[in-house]
Amino acid sequence: MDYQLRPAVLADHDWIYDCKAASIRCYVEPVWGWDEAFQKLDFDGDFVSIGQFQVIESSAKPIGFLQVLEGKDCVEVAELHLLPDYQGQGIGSSILRRLLADCRERRCTLRLGCFKESHRAQAFYQRLGLRQTAETETHYILEMTP
Repeated sequence: MDYQLRPAVLADHDWIYDCKAASIRCYVEPVWGWDEAFQKLDFDGDFVSIGQFQVIESSAKPIGFLQVLEGKDCVEVAELHLLPDYQGQGIGSSILRRLLADCRERRCTLRLGCFKESHRAQAFYQRLGLRQTAETETHYILEMTP
């Protein structure tokens, strides 16, 4: 499927929040409960760094978003979410493969976290070559280092 990445703008705020909530609520709710006010405040704190966000579009329609934190020796995928109708079509794989290729070229690590309960995502990341390097109470941390 064809897609494009574009920088997020302030007008994307609510759509990105709704996309994230739709994507992670099923993992957050059983662990911490879903506190809408807290989630919005937490997201607002992240969105202050709007330059880290990109909107994933297909046919000029938003279908997901990406948040990447760039460091000297590490690129961290803080968020990668696609609407359910667009999952399993190779978009996430394509985005992560681009990031992995960039990290190899720059000789830096690609890192991301994955909810422990998200077995489908874990398998997906491992197929791409990322390996678990750490874990928290709720997440596995996966990395690929050149």
